Amino acid sequence: MSNPLTALQASKILIIDDEASFQNLIKTQLEKKEFEVISCLNSEEATHLIEETRPDVILMDLMMPEIDGFSLIRNIRNQKMDFYIPIVVLTARSEIKDLVHSLQLGADDYITKPFELDELLARIQNMLRLKNIQDSLFTRTKELDEANNQINHLNQSLTDANRELKKKVYDLHNIFEISFKVMGQTEEDRLVNTALLNALGIFTAKSVMLLLADQEDKDLFIVKESKGFLSSQTEDFSIRRQDKLLNYLEFIRKPLHIRELVYEFEEIMPQFQEMDIRALAPLFQEDELMGILCLGSSVSGQDYPLDVMEMLGILANMLSVALHNARNFDQIKAMSYTDEMTGLHNYRFFTMRLKEEIARAKRNRSNFSLLIMDVDFFKNYNDALGHPAGDEILRQLSKILKNAVRDNDIVARYGGEEFAIISPSTDEKGAAILA
Repeated sequence: MSNPLTALQASKILIIDDEASFQNLIKTQLEKKEFEVISCLNSEEATHLIEETRPDVILMDLMMPEIDGFSLIRNIRNQKMDFYIPIVVLTARSEIKDLVHSLQLGADDYITKPFELDELLARIQNMLRLKNIQDSLFTRTKELDEANNQINHLNQSLTDANRELKKKVYDLHNIFEISFKVMGQTEEDRLVNTALLNALGIFTAKSVMLLLADQEDKDLFIVKESKGFLSSQTEDFSIRRQDKLLNYLEFIRKPLHIRELVYEFEEIMPQFQEMDIRALAPLFQEDELMGILCLGSSVSGQDYPLDVMEMLGILANMLSVALHNARNFDQIKAMSYTDEMTGLHNYRFFTMRLKEEIARAKRNRSNFSLLIMDVDFFKNYNDALGHPAGDEILRQLSKILKNAVRDNDIVARYGGEEFAIISPSTDEKGAAILA
């Protein structure tokens, strides 16, 4: 049967005793048993050796000069170490209170001098077993601490992710609310005003501005509407499609921070910087750039984070669709009230406006005049020269009528070669002059 001590030999033993002869005796006996033995004469030296050598067991005397054994035990146990060192007190003092005090401070066992070598070896054997158990506990505790830290980190990550998700849901809800308000508008000015007012709130921005391509000069982008800017800042603000900045926005097709563009587009940047514009988002109609949504500085003064820039892009896309729909609606509405051949208002529009003018005249007790006319011998002209020639006569007559009336007068094709003019706030004398 193998000796149980064999597996525990070659361990490192630190002897702390101010009696050199006793220390050497113990050291010699332990080295014969193949232990690695380190020794010192005082507590101060022992403190350094413990840090440098990491002994497996400490054998120490209680009575030492300067720093006694009690203080050394306390110091060792107060140190934060990732391994355990069993302490066996070697003392000639037999007073129970001293032994109890040393155990209370953190010693693991004691031997009263004089003692037999076999007793010392048995104590060391027990302490090495204790060390193995304690080191296993240290390792397991460390693993559990690391696992707990990972769990805490995961919990924090989940908390952060949940907070971020809630914020995104809140932001998307706000965008949905804006979408509901904007998409329900068919009048362009009103929908732009609604979108910009809501943008100030959702982005906590100090100012916002929308540039749109001019209806007559498609290459010129002018201010359609702004919030938070002075009129002197926006009334002459414009940028042409040929500018490098617009070419870049048309290429990149996503919102950008102004700080990303400062050095590359030095010519146009001062205009944006003077107005404290911090972010730009392009608007597209099909594949063509139709506008730029400009966001001023935030109330906090900080740069807009990535999630806000994403929301700005969503708003810009939504606004593009809403503007496209509103303009289509205007075109369809105009077509439904316009005579295709002459370009004048049609009979439907005429009857609608006639009812409105009658109601207004009654309400305000005011006058309006109605003139109805037709083209004499038009059928004979049509029969002789053909319908295309007759149509041209009607178109020319329509131009004459539109040029002859005021801007607020309504000229309509009543039907065939018949025309009507509604002239608001015009009495009989004024109507006679117009006729």
